[in-house]
Amino acid sequence: MSKNKTKLAGYCGVDSGQIMVIDPCYAFMDEFDDMGGNYRNVCNISLGDDGYGEFPLPKNGYTQGIGVVTSSGYGDGNYPVFVDVNDDGRVVELRIAFDGIKHDDYKVMMNHEEEEGLI
Repeated sequence: MSKNKTKLAGYCGVDSGQIMVIDPCYAFMDEFDDMGGNYRNVCNISLGDDGYGEFPLPKNGYTQGIGVVTSSGYGDGNYPVFVDVNDDGRVVELRIAFDGIKHDDYKVMMNHEEEEGLI
């Protein structure tokens, strides 16, 4: 059995101090408002006591948790996202590094940036 291979998937920009993982088919466009919009529902979770959790999108008709939201811990920034890929080429794990990068992930990131001619 082979070990999964870690790859740098890219970077996620954060401007609201929070990030979410969601199926793109559930993406939404609305405002943070006092009327209970989807964005407000997400913020209530990421800005709540735990700072993370599943969320519904009731304005879109989804009352069960369909994604996960979390505070980015350190606010706004551009955070690296890593995936582990199995021997079949399938993504089996996703990680976002908000506070430092594990040694192995750092090597992956540097190799990727060198291959892309960024460094």
